[in-house]
Amino acid sequence: MSAERDLDNLLENILLEAKSMANADAGTVYLATATDALRFSIVLNDTLGISQGGKQGDPINLPEIPLFQENGDANLKNIASCAVHRSETIVIDDARASDEFDFSGTGMFDEMLGYRSMSFLTIPLKTTSNKTLGVLQLLNAKNEQGEIIAFSDDIVMLIEALASQASVAMENRSLLEEQEALKKQLEREVDTRTEEQKEALTKLSEAHIILKELNTIDAITGILNRQYFDEVLDQEWRRARRQGYDISMLLLDIDHFKRVNDTYGHLAGDECLAAVAEAVDQMFNRPSDVVARYGGEEFAVVLPYVSADNAQNLAEQLRKMVEDSVYKADGHDLAVTISIGTATMTPDEENAPRDLIGRADQVLYEAKASGRNRVCQYVPENKA
Repeated sequence: MSAERDLDNLLENILLEAKSMANADAGTVYLATATDALRFSIVLNDTLGISQGGKQGDPINLPEIPLFQENGDANLKNIASCAVHRSETIVIDDARASDEFDFSGTGMFDEMLGYRSMSFLTIPLKTTSNKTLGVLQLLNAKNEQGEIIAFSDDIVMLIEALASQASVAMENRSLLEEQEALKKQLEREVDTRTEEQKEALTKLSEAHIILKELNTIDAITGILNRQYFDEVLDQEWRRARRQGYDISMLLLDIDHFKRVNDTYGHLAGDECLAAVAEAVDQMFNRPSDVVARYGGEEFAVVLPYVSADNAQNLAEQLRKMVEDSVYKADGHDLAVTISIGTATMTPDEENAPRDLIGRADQVLYEAKASGRNRVCQYVPENKA
Protein backbone atom coordinates (compact mmCIF):
# COMPACT_ATOMS: atom_id res chain seq x y z
CA MET A 1 0.00 0.00 0.00
CA SER A 2 2.82 2.42 0.81
CA ALA A 3 4.01 2.44 -2.81
CA GLU A 4 0.54 3.01 -4.36
CA ARG A 5 0.29 6.48 -5.87
CA ASP A 6 -3.24 6.45 -7.36
CA LEU A 7 -5.90 7.21 -4.74
CA ASP A 8 -8.70 5.24 -6.43
CA ASN A 9 -6.50 2.15 -6.72
CA LEU A 10 -5.33 2.53 -3.13
CA LEU A 11 -8.84 2.89 -1.67
CA GLU A 12 -10.25 0.02 -3.71
CA ASN A 13 -7.37 -2.25 -2.69
CA ILE A 14 -7.93 -1.32 0.96
CA LEU A 15 -11.66 -2.11 0.79
CA LEU A 16 -11.21 -5.37 -1.14
CA GLU A 17 -8.57 -6.56 1.32
CA ALA A 18 -10.76 -5.66 4.29
CA LYS A 19 -13.82 -7.44 2.81
CA SER A 20 -11.75 -10.52 2.10
CA MET A 21 -10.16 -10.67 5.55
CA ALA A 22 -13.53 -10.28 7.31
CA ASN A 23 -15.56 -12.30 4.77
CA ALA A 24 -17.93 -9.33 4.63
CA ASP A 25 -20.73 -9.09 2.07
CA ALA A 26 -20.41 -5.33 1.58
CA GLY A 27 -18.22 -2.38 2.40
CA THR A 28 -17.85 1.36 2.02
CA VAL A 29 -14.97 3.82 2.12
CA TYR A 30 -15.85 7.42 3.02
CA LEU A 31 -13.42 10.31 2.51
CA ALA A 32 -13.40 13.43 4.67
CA THR A 33 -14.17 16.67 2.80
CA ALA A 34 -13.03 20.22 3.41
CA THR A 35 -16.61 21.09 4.46
CA ASP A 36 -16.75 18.82 7.55
CA ALA A 37 -18.55 15.97 5.85
CA LEU A 38 -17.96 12.37 4.77
CA ARG A 39 -18.20 11.66 1.05
CA PHE A 40 -18.98 8.20 -0.33
CA SER A 41 -15.90 7.16 -2.31
CA ILE A 42 -16.34 3.42 -2.90
CA VAL A 43 -19.34 1.16 -2.31
CA LEU A 44 -19.21 -2.61 -2.90
CA ASN A 45 -22.03 -5.10 -2.25
CA ASP A 46 -21.61 -8.69 -3.41
CA THR A 47 -25.22 -9.80 -2.91
CA LEU A 48 -26.69 -6.85 -4.83
CA GLY A 49 -23.87 -6.75 -7.39
CA ILE A 50 -23.08 -3.10 -6.59
CA SER A 51 -19.62 -1.76 -7.48
CA GLN A 52 -19.39 2.03 -7.53
CA GLY A 53 -16.44 4.38 -7.26
CA GLY A 54 -12.85 3.20 -7.08
CA LYS A 55 -10.70 2.60 -10.14
CA GLN A 56 -13.43 1.13 -12.38
CA GLY A 57 -16.90 2.02 -11.09
CA ASP A 58 -19.00 5.09 -11.88
CA PRO A 59 -18.90 8.06 -9.49
CA ILE A 60 -21.21 7.84 -6.47
CA ASN A 61 -23.96 10.45 -6.17
CA LEU A 62 -25.16 9.63 -2.67
CA PRO A 63 -25.55 12.64 -0.34
CA GLU A 64 -22.63 13.41 1.95
CA ILE A 65 -22.83 12.72 5.68
CA PRO A 66 -22.37 15.92 7.74
CA LEU A 67 -20.05 15.63 10.73
CA PHE A 68 -21.99 18.35 12.58
CA GLN A 69 -25.65 19.23 13.00
CA GLU A 70 -27.03 22.62 12.00
CA ASN A 71 -26.70 23.87 15.59
CA GLY A 72 -23.00 22.98 15.62
CA ASP A 73 -23.31 19.84 17.76
CA ALA A 74 -21.45 16.70 16.69
CA ASN A 75 -23.49 14.34 14.53
CA LEU A 76 -23.46 11.24 16.71
CA LYS A 77 -26.57 9.54 15.33
CA ASN A 78 -24.83 8.46 12.13
CA ILE A 79 -22.48 5.55 12.82
CA ALA A 80 -19.74 6.74 10.40
CA SER A 81 -19.79 10.31 11.73
CA CYS A 82 -19.83 9.04 15.32
CA ALA A 83 -16.75 6.86 14.70
CA VAL A 84 -14.89 9.98 13.54
CA HIS A 85 -15.85 12.01 16.62
CA ARG A 86 -15.09 9.19 19.05
CA SER A 87 -11.86 8.24 17.21
CA GLU A 88 -12.66 4.62 17.86
CA THR A 89 -14.00 1.48 16.21
CA ILE A 90 -17.76 0.89 16.43
CA VAL A 91 -19.14 -2.66 16.15
CA ILE A 92 -22.88 -3.30 15.74
CA ASP A 93 -24.01 -6.93 15.86
CA ASP A 94 -27.56 -6.25 14.64
CA ALA A 95 -28.57 -2.84 13.29
CA ARG A 96 -32.26 -3.60 13.74
CA ALA A 97 -31.78 -4.16 17.46
CA SER A 98 -29.70 -1.01 17.96
CA ASP A 99 -31.25 2.26 19.09
CA GLU A 100 -27.96 4.14 19.46
CA PHE A 101 -27.73 5.14 15.79
CA ASP A 102 -30.13 6.27 13.11
CA PHE A 103 -30.47 3.38 10.66
CA SER A 104 -33.64 4.74 9.02
CA GLY A 105 -31.84 5.36 5.73
CA THR A 106 -30.41 1.86 5.84
CA GLY A 107 -33.89 0.49 6.47
CA MET A 108 -35.30 2.31 3.42
CA PHE A 109 -32.41 0.96 1.32
CA ASP A 110 -33.10 -2.59 2.54
CA GLU A 111 -36.83 -2.31 1.86
CA MET A 112 -36.35 -1.02 -1.69
CA LEU A 113 -33.78 -3.65 -2.69
CA GLY A 114 -34.85 -6.60 -0.58
CA TYR A 115 -31.59 -6.59 1.36
CA ARG A 116 -30.88 -7.17 5.07
CA SER A 117 -28.27 -4.91 6.66
CA MET A 118 -27.34 -6.49 9.96
CA SER A 119 -23.76 -6.43 11.30
CA PHE A 120 -21.58 -3.31 10.97
CA LEU A 121 -17.87 -2.71 11.56
CA THR A 122 -16.94 0.99 11.32
CA ILE A 123 -13.34 2.21 11.74
CA PRO A 124 -12.12 5.82 11.43
CA LEU A 125 -9.09 6.40 9.21
CA LYS A 126 -6.89 8.94 10.96
CA THR A 127 -3.32 10.19 10.77
CA THR A 128 -0.85 9.98 13.65
CA SER A 129 -1.79 13.60 14.45
CA ASN A 130 -5.49 12.56 14.67
CA LYS A 131 -6.49 14.27 11.41
CA THR A 132 -9.52 12.56 9.88
CA LEU A 133 -8.90 11.02 6.45
CA GLY A 134 -12.14 9.06 6.18
CA VAL A 135 -13.95 5.96 7.42
CA LEU A 136 -13.75 2.25 6.52
CA GLN A 137 -17.03 0.41 7.03
CA LEU A 138 -17.82 -3.29 6.50
CA LEU A 139 -21.32 -4.78 6.44
CA ASN A 140 -22.66 -8.27 7.08
CA ALA A 141 -19.90 -10.67 8.05
CA LYS A 142 -20.67 -14.22 6.89
CA ASN A 143 -19.78 -17.67 8.19
CA GLU A 144 -18.76 -20.65 6.07
CA GLN A 145 -22.42 -21.44 5.40
CA GLY A 146 -23.04 -17.94 4.03
CA GLU A 147 -25.13 -16.89 7.04
CA ILE A 148 -24.86 -13.31 8.30
CA ILE A 149 -23.06 -13.12 11.63
CA ALA A 150 -21.49 -10.50 13.90
CA PHE A 151 -17.86 -9.44 13.40
CA SER A 152 -15.65 -11.39 15.83
CA ASP A 153 -13.07 -9.75 18.12
CA ASP A 154 -10.23 -11.37 16.15
CA ILE A 155 -11.53 -9.97 12.86
CA VAL A 156 -11.98 -6.52 14.41
CA MET A 157 -8.31 -6.50 15.49
CA LEU A 158 -7.14 -7.57 12.02
CA ILE A 159 -9.20 -4.91 10.26
CA GLU A 160 -7.99 -2.28 12.75
CA ALA A 161 -4.40 -3.22 11.88
CA LEU A 162 -5.23 -2.95 8.17
CA ALA A 163 -6.92 0.42 8.74
CA SER A 164 -3.83 1.69 10.56
CA GLN A 165 -1.58 0.73 7.64
CA ALA A 166 -4.11 2.18 5.19
CA SER A 167 -4.15 5.51 7.02
CA VAL A 168 -0.37 5.77 6.80
CA ALA A 169 -0.46 4.93 3.09
CA MET A 170 -3.22 7.48 2.43
CA GLU A 171 -1.37 10.19 4.35
CA ASN A 172 1.86 9.47 2.48
CA ARG A 173 0.09 9.56 -0.87
CA SER A 174 -1.41 12.96 -0.02
CA LEU A 175 1.92 14.40 1.12
CA LEU A 176 3.76 13.11 -1.93
CA GLU A 177 1.07 14.49 -4.21
CA GLU A 178 1.40 17.92 -2.60
CA GLN A 179 5.17 17.87 -3.02
CA GLU A 180 4.98 16.73 -6.64
CA ALA A 181 2.49 19.53 -7.37
CA LEU A 182 4.90 22.01 -5.80
CA LYS A 183 7.75 20.62 -7.89
CA LYS A 184 5.79 21.06 -11.15
CA GLN A 185 4.75 24.57 -10.18
CA LEU A 186 8.34 25.55 -9.46
CA GLU A 187 9.55 24.06 -12.73
CA ARG A 188 6.99 26.12 -14.66
CA GLU A 189 8.19 29.24 -12.88
CA VAL A 190 11.77 28.47 -13.91
CA ASP A 191 10.68 28.26 -17.56
CA THR A 192 8.58 31.42 -17.54
CA ARG A 193 10.46 33.68 -15.13
CA THR A 194 14.07 33.98 -16.12
CA GLU A 195 14.69 36.77 -13.63
CA GLU A 196 13.40 34.59 -10.77
CA GLN A 197 15.24 31.45 -11.89
CA LYS A 198 17.70 31.35 -9.02
CA GLU A 199 15.00 31.70 -6.35
CA ALA A 200 12.77 29.13 -8.04
CA LEU A 201 15.59 26.60 -8.30
CA THR A 202 16.33 27.10 -4.61
CA LYS A 203 12.70 26.38 -3.74
CA LEU A 204 12.72 23.33 -6.00
CA SER A 205 15.77 22.00 -4.19
CA GLU A 206 14.02 22.56 -0.86
CA ALA A 207 10.94 20.76 -2.15
CA HIS A 208 13.08 17.80 -3.18
CA ILE A 209 14.58 17.65 0.31
CA ILE A 210 11.11 17.72 1.90
CA LEU A 211 9.87 15.04 -0.50
CA LYS A 212 12.81 12.80 0.38
CA GLU A 213 12.18 13.24 4.09
CA LEU A 214 8.48 12.47 3.71
CA ASN A 215 9.02 9.40 1.57
CA THR A 216 8.76 6.18 3.52
CA ILE A 217 10.48 4.00 0.92
CA ASP A 218 14.20 3.14 1.13
CA ALA A 219 15.75 4.19 -2.17
CA ILE A 220 18.12 1.22 -2.54
CA THR A 221 15.95 -1.71 -1.48
CA GLY A 222 12.45 -0.47 -2.33
CA ILE A 223 11.12 -1.51 1.09
CA LEU A 224 10.15 0.69 4.03
CA ASN A 225 12.83 2.85 5.59
CA ARG A 226 14.04 3.16 9.19
CA GLN A 227 11.96 6.26 9.94
CA TYR A 228 8.76 4.48 8.95
CA PHE A 229 9.83 1.39 10.92
CA ASP A 230 10.25 3.42 14.12
CA GLU A 231 6.83 5.06 13.70
CA VAL A 232 4.93 1.86 12.93
CA LEU A 233 6.63 -0.18 15.66
CA ASP A 234 5.56 2.47 18.17
CA GLN A 235 1.96 2.37 16.86
CA GLU A 236 1.81 -1.44 16.88
CA TRP A 237 3.36 -1.53 20.35
CA ARG A 238 0.70 0.78 21.80
CA ARG A 239 -2.09 -1.19 20.09
CA ALA A 240 -0.71 -4.53 21.34
CA ARG A 241 -0.41 -3.12 24.87
CA ARG A 242 -4.08 -2.09 24.79
CA GLN A 243 -5.29 -5.38 23.35
CA GLY A 244 -2.80 -7.74 25.01
CA TYR A 245 -1.32 -9.67 22.10
CA ASP A 246 2.25 -10.71 21.25
CA ILE A 247 4.61 -8.86 18.93
CA SER A 248 7.54 -10.74 17.43
CA MET A 249 10.54 -9.18 15.75
CA LEU A 250 13.15 -10.55 13.38
CA LEU A 251 16.43 -8.67 13.09
CA LEU A 252 18.56 -10.07 10.27
CA ASP A 253 21.97 -9.30 8.83
CA ILE A 254 23.57 -10.40 5.53
CA ASP A 255 26.67 -12.41 6.45
CA HIS A 256 30.06 -11.07 5.31
CA PHE A 257 28.37 -8.38 3.25
CA LYS A 258 31.55 -6.30 3.14
CA ARG A 259 33.11 -9.04 1.00
CA VAL A 260 30.39 -8.51 -1.62
CA ASN A 261 31.20 -4.81 -1.87
CA ASP A 262 34.95 -5.39 -1.83
CA THR A 263 34.82 -8.19 -4.42
CA TYR A 264 32.11 -7.08 -6.83
CA GLY A 265 31.70 -3.36 -6.13
CA HIS A 266 29.05 -1.24 -4.45
CA LEU A 267 26.62 -1.47 -7.37
CA ALA A 268 26.52 -5.23 -6.97
CA GLY A 269 26.21 -4.72 -3.22
CA ASP A 270 23.19 -2.46 -3.66
CA GLU A 271 21.53 -4.95 -6.02
CA CYS A 272 22.23 -7.75 -3.56
CA LEU A 273 20.60 -5.72 -0.78
CA ALA A 274 17.56 -5.10 -2.97
CA ALA A 275 17.27 -8.80 -3.89
CA VAL A 276 17.39 -9.98 -0.27
CA ALA A 277 14.96 -7.22 0.73
CA GLU A 278 12.50 -8.36 -1.94
CA ALA A 279 12.72 -11.97 -0.73
CA VAL A 280 11.99 -10.91 2.86
CA ASP A 281 9.16 -8.59 1.78
CA GLN A 282 7.48 -11.29 -0.32
CA MET A 283 7.60 -13.81 2.51
CA PHE A 284 6.07 -11.50 5.13
CA ASN A 285 3.10 -10.06 3.25
CA ARG A 286 0.23 -9.96 5.76
CA PRO A 287 -1.35 -6.51 6.07
CA SER A 288 -0.04 -6.23 9.63
CA ASP A 289 3.55 -7.31 8.81
CA VAL A 290 6.20 -4.59 8.61
CA VAL A 291 9.43 -5.18 6.67
CA ALA A 292 12.00 -2.40 6.74
CA ARG A 293 15.65 -1.70 6.11
CA TYR A 294 17.03 -1.17 9.61
CA GLY A 295 20.44 0.10 8.54
CA GLY A 296 23.35 -0.98 6.32
CA GLU A 297 22.84 -4.65 5.53
CA GLU A 298 20.38 -5.17 8.40
CA PHE A 299 16.64 -5.64 8.00
CA ALA A 300 13.86 -5.69 10.57
CA VAL A 301 10.54 -7.53 10.45
CA VAL A 302 7.73 -6.70 12.90
CA LEU A 303 5.09 -9.44 13.24
CA PRO A 304 2.02 -8.58 15.34
CA TYR A 305 -0.06 -11.53 16.63
CA VAL A 306 2.87 -13.98 16.04
CA SER A 307 4.08 -16.21 18.90
CA ALA A 308 7.73 -16.90 19.72
CA ASP A 309 7.62 -20.43 18.26
CA ASN A 310 6.01 -19.26 15.03
CA ALA A 311 8.53 -16.43 14.73
CA GLN A 312 11.36 -18.92 15.15
CA ASN A 313 9.89 -21.22 12.47
CA LEU A 314 9.36 -18.34 10.04
CA ALA A 315 12.90 -17.10 10.61
CA GLU A 316 14.32 -20.53 9.87
CA GLN A 317 12.25 -20.75 6.67
CA LEU A 318 13.60 -17.36 5.61
CA ARG A 319 17.20 -18.32 6.43
CA LYS A 320 16.92 -21.54 4.39
CA MET A 321 15.26 -19.74 1.46
CA VAL A 322 18.07 -17.18 1.25
CA GLU A 323 20.73 -19.87 1.60
CA ASP A 324 19.21 -21.83 -1.30
CA SER A 325 18.87 -18.80 -3.59
CA VAL A 326 21.25 -17.29 -6.13
CA TYR A 327 20.87 -13.54 -6.72
CA LYS A 328 21.75 -11.59 -9.86
CA ALA A 329 23.79 -8.50 -9.04
CA ASP A 330 25.59 -6.35 -11.62
CA GLY A 331 26.05 -9.35 -13.91
CA HIS A 332 27.26 -11.68 -11.15
CA ASP A 333 25.59 -14.68 -9.54
CA LEU A 334 25.79 -14.17 -5.79
CA ALA A 335 25.05 -16.68 -3.05
CA VAL A 336 24.70 -15.14 0.40
CA THR A 337 23.49 -16.24 3.81
CA ILE A 338 21.82 -14.37 6.63
CA SER A 339 21.93 -14.50 10.41
CA ILE A 340 18.69 -13.82 12.28
CA GLY A 341 17.79 -12.92 15.83
CA THR A 342 14.17 -13.36 16.96
CA ALA A 343 12.43 -11.97 20.02
CA THR A 344 8.83 -11.91 21.21
CA MET A 345 7.16 -9.75 23.85
CA THR A 346 3.69 -8.94 25.11
CA PRO A 347 3.84 -5.15 25.61
CA ASP A 348 2.92 -3.78 29.02
CA GLU A 349 3.54 -0.68 31.11
CA GLU A 350 7.01 -1.86 32.16
CA ASN A 351 8.59 -2.35 28.74
CA ALA A 352 9.04 -0.41 25.52
CA PRO A 353 9.75 -1.04 21.82
CA ARG A 354 13.48 -0.55 22.41
CA ASP A 355 13.41 -3.59 24.72
CA LEU A 356 12.13 -5.77 21.88
CA ILE A 357 14.77 -4.34 19.53
CA GLY A 358 17.47 -4.88 22.14
CA ARG A 359 16.54 -8.52 22.63
CA ALA A 360 16.48 -9.23 18.90
CA ASP A 361 19.80 -7.42 18.46
CA GLN A 362 21.37 -9.42 21.29
CA VAL A 363 20.54 -12.79 19.77
CA LEU A 364 21.45 -11.57 16.27
CA TYR A 365 24.93 -10.89 17.64
CA GLU A 366 24.96 -14.40 19.14
CA ALA A 367 23.98 -15.88 15.75
CA LYS A 368 26.84 -14.08 14.04
CA ALA A 369 29.34 -14.87 16.79
CA SER A 370 28.49 -18.59 16.72
CA GLY A 371 29.21 -19.06 13.03
CA ARG A 372 26.57 -17.07 11.07
CA ASN A 373 23.90 -18.50 8.74
CA ARG A 374 21.74 -19.43 11.68
CA VAL A 375 18.76 -18.31 13.76
CA CYS A 376 19.00 -17.51 17.45
CA GLN A 377 15.94 -16.94 19.59
CA TYR A 378 15.80 -14.74 22.67
CA VAL A 379 14.67 -16.85 25.64
CA PRO A 380 13.98 -15.03 28.94
CA GLU A 381 16.04 -16.34 31.85
CA ASN A 382 13.03 -17.65 33.70
CA LYS A 383 12.12 -19.75 30.66
CA ALA A 384 15.57 -20.98 29.77
